[in-house]
Amino acid sequence: MRKSSLAIAVLASMQLIGTGVAHAQEESPFSANVSLTSDYAYRGISQTDEGPALQGGFDFKHSSGFYLGTWGSSISWLRDLERGGDVSSNNSLELDVYGGYAHEFGDFGVDVGLLQYFYPGSYNREWKDYTGLKNPNTLEGYVGLSWKFLSFKYSHAFTDLFGAPDSKGSQYFDLSASYEIADGISLDGHYGHQMITGPGKSYYDWKLGVTASYWGVDFGLHYVDTDISHKDSVDADARYIFSVTKSF
Repeated sequence: MRKSSLAIAVLASMQLIGTGVAHAQEESPFSANVSLTSDYAYRGISQTDEGPALQGGFDFKHSSGFYLGTWGSSISWLRDLERGGDVSSNNSLELDVYGGYAHEFGDFGVDVGLLQYFYPGSYNREWKDYTGLKNPNTLEGYVGLSWKFLSFKYSHAFTDLFGAPDSKGSQYFDLSASYEIADGISLDGHYGHQMITGPGKSYYDWKLGVTASYWGVDFGLHYVDTDISHKDSVDADARYIFSVTKSF
């Protein structure tokens, strides 16, 4: 009787241990990331006057496929527009809040959601008159499709695009690829087209480079350029960008 009781107790404890291990191995719905990059290039255009940026974000993804997240980066492009003037928005931060639904069907995937860009600051009439912009806060909706290492994303602006007057309805087309050539090493490619309604100029941008993962850290080196004339914008010329990212 004692031997049987001991055996049952041992088996029960082993089952509890096994259950604990299984729970420990379950993927958490929460994740976070932090990055340091030599330049924050968004759709080919530097947001930091081709200087470094600190970035980071938090995400929650439910098992049903619905997700919410926030991401932020240091920026300088609004302050750069204010140079030489008596106006200041006191802005140095971009904060994005997004949510949507993503699901995979074998090798195929779909992603639909909304993305709100916030630029905390003061944008009074004097600021708008001086810069020629409206409030830069922007709301976009997006639809993404993916197949293995290829992805395509369409974004549509429901407000004026980053403060550009009469730019509501602007669209962005993003075709990207990330192909693993060796364990932890991937080749990355991107080609995008920003269509701007109103007086703004539409343009193309592209990126090519490599991402390598070592010791739980992602290192990236990418070549970025656009077809915007360098006379029109020095923040859209060709350059190499180095980044270091840690995910949790």
